[in-house]
Amino acid sequence: MGLTITTSDLDRPLQAFSASDMWTLRDSFEGTLITGSSGSGKTSCTGKALAYSFLKTPMMGGLVLTAKAEETDNWIGYAKACGREDDLIVFNAESGHCLDAFHYEWKRPGRGAGDLESIIDLFSTLMAIGKKDSGHSHDPFWERGTEKNMRAAIKLLDLAGESISITNIDRLMKSLPTRIGEYQEEAWQKESFCASLTKQITERQDSLTAAQWNDIKIVTDYFFEQWPAFDERPRSSLEMTWSGLADKFLYSPFDRLFCSGKCTFLPEMATHQGKIVIVDFPLLEYGHETGRLINALVKLVFQRAFLRRNLAESANPVFIWQDEFQYFVTRRDNAFQQTCRSARVAVVCLTQNILNLSEELGEQQPGSKTKAFLGNLMLKISHQQNCSDTNLYAAELIGKQYRYLDSYNSDATGGASFGAAQQLVYNVEPMVFSQLAKPDGLNPISTAIVYQGGKSFNATVTKEKPQGCNYLTVAFSRDI
Repeated sequence: MGLTITTSDLDRPLQAFSASDMWTLRDSFEGTLITGSSGSGKTSCTGKALAYSFLKTPMMGGLVLTAKAEETDNWIGYAKACGREDDLIVFNAESGHCLDAFHYEWKRPGRGAGDLESIIDLFSTLMAIGKKDSGHSHDPFWERGTEKNMRAAIKLLDLAGESISITNIDRLMKSLPTRIGEYQEEAWQKESFCASLTKQITERQDSLTAAQWNDIKIVTDYFFEQWPAFDERPRSSLEMTWSGLADKFLYSPFDRLFCSGKCTFLPEMATHQGKIVIVDFPLLEYGHETGRLINALVKLVFQRAFLRRNLAESANPVFIWQDEFQYFVTRRDNAFQQTCRSARVAVVCLTQNILNLSEELGEQQPGSKTKAFLGNLMLKISHQQNCSDTNLYAAELIGKQYRYLDSYNSDATGGASFGAAQQLVYNVEPMVFSQLAKPDGLNPISTAIVYQGGKSFNATVTKEKPQGCNYLTVAFSRDI
């Protein structure tokens, strides 16, 4: 049975920033960013505190992505300490679990299931991961051409009654005619997987609708006439664009994990049963590109499921945890963050600095893409920081105010004058972030400056400043 969420449950305190300032479950749905240099305590102190607060929330499920090898062990330890070890699903090559994302998206219940464009968007998003020039100088021809191939391949497989999988799509792509008229040759018709699919469709022609016949005509015209007529060089490049990503899933163990036509766990297990899925494919062990791809694939599937769920059936809160977030960002994250609050999804992003993020979004400096995404994360916790761009961003976020600054002037005769003038200065100077305390072998405390969009902290209210401040210095400890 799911947890029945009431208004008072949403105001459940998760973390105390002071004796009078509580971060609530409702607040968590607005997104969290934790930044800090290596060793600043963002993971071991603040991250640990927030992870415990989620795990101690009854029936709160989630998804944990892993970049570092120790991340899985850390979360297993957190779950045991919070009495949630039975809710863990550790997904790795040895766990026996599998998640065929394409099969799930095609066969899942509910509206939008089996939607062709949804499947294509999923794969296109994966193809765009890691392209530093994404949205800038890259030629969209290759992406659109690959999408066109996928669209025709999926439609042909579906009409033939074959399963929609990376394996079958790849098999079909490799069996297409490569010269005009080849599809009519007996040898090709005997050996080609594409030919066998069209034969299967012909054999069940009596059960096909007029719309399906129209689809078949479009697909066969493309595969039999247009595709073999392409110049060999761009055709080969389109084939490589597809196979460059698909090839990773054709070999063991990834064929078994992601192309089996089976799913041993589902996103609904997080929303309806409070399960916590750990994607145990850390980048440092599986290689940067492969580990990143796997984590992002699972993340995209869960994001979609979280957004479309019916809160009337299950209102349980869920979280998505992304340490070293820069490795897992996709072009869909900003849109997801804009809407996930209403789906009761708490997103936590940890990264060293905002330059990491801007680089992955194709910006040499933090620009509109980076700032648009960061603007959708309401809670920002800043630890000791060596990146001046990140310090300046945090200082500007907190803001400036006019203050009287003393001035002193002297002349050649020895005369002197004193005065004061108003100047617009930072409430927190950028250099302050570089001086925050870090934990070490003897000191478990990490100091951070907390900013929460639209909030003044009660602990900062004084007689002189009854409105309080929009930032608060908080000490987090790794000893919980």
